[in-house]
Amino acid sequence: MTPVVTLLLGATLGVATGSLLVPVTRRELAAAVHRSTSLTTDAPVSIESDDPLRVTPWHWLALGAVSGLLPVYVLHRAGWSPNTLPPLLLLIGLIQLAYCDLTRRLLPKTLVYALTLVVFASGAMVAAYTNEWHRLLIAVLGALAAFTLFFAINLINPRWMAFGDVRLSLVFGLGLAWVSPIALIQAFLYANILALVAGVALMALHRADRRSALPFGLFLAMGAALVLVLWS
Repeated sequence: MTPVVTLLLGATLGVATGSLLVPVTRRELAAAVHRSTSLTTDAPVSIESDDPLRVTPWHWLALGAVSGLLPVYVLHRAGWSPNTLPPLLLLIGLIQLAYCDLTRRLLPKTLVYALTLVVFASGAMVAAYTNEWHRLLIAVLGALAAFTLFFAINLINPRWMAFGDVRLSLVFGLGLAWVSPIALIQAFLYANILALVAGVALMALHRADRRSALPFGLFLAMGAALVLVLWS
């Protein structure tokens, strides 16, 4: 097959995969909203009747397209290699989680744990296939370093870093340190810069103040996507 045909087939498969993940994301997001609501009220909450959790066709299309096309674009730039698998899986998962954080300010722990397991398992399989165990070791050390940093920030002031972001830091560090420890540092730096710019813009528009919380999981996803595009 020609490169163009391969790219089109990959994009089609990617969009289909991203679209199929949307119902899973919606269900886990609804469950996370249900759990968080039940902690603050004694009234029963119906997951199915929570209308704001309904994914509109436009949101579905956009989420499926980004989940499919962005990883395929990175793969097209980088070229196929077993080593591209863990960061691409990370990117697909982060896009879904970014939607959750943007719309409901939540990172469903089930999705975060599942993504962490998938990225680690893919890294272990690739390391066994290529005999690059040092790469997996560096990735694990990057994950632990990111978790330690995020956890310390959360301990100092939970308003600066929610614990959902602390959970996400493990797979964030794992997937990016698999590429390079420098990629992990750059992604974290980009995420903070993007969050700062968004915060200043929202305050200038009187949509937020200095105490307003931002969906940092969204900016982590954007920082990771930017690094993977640039590094590819």
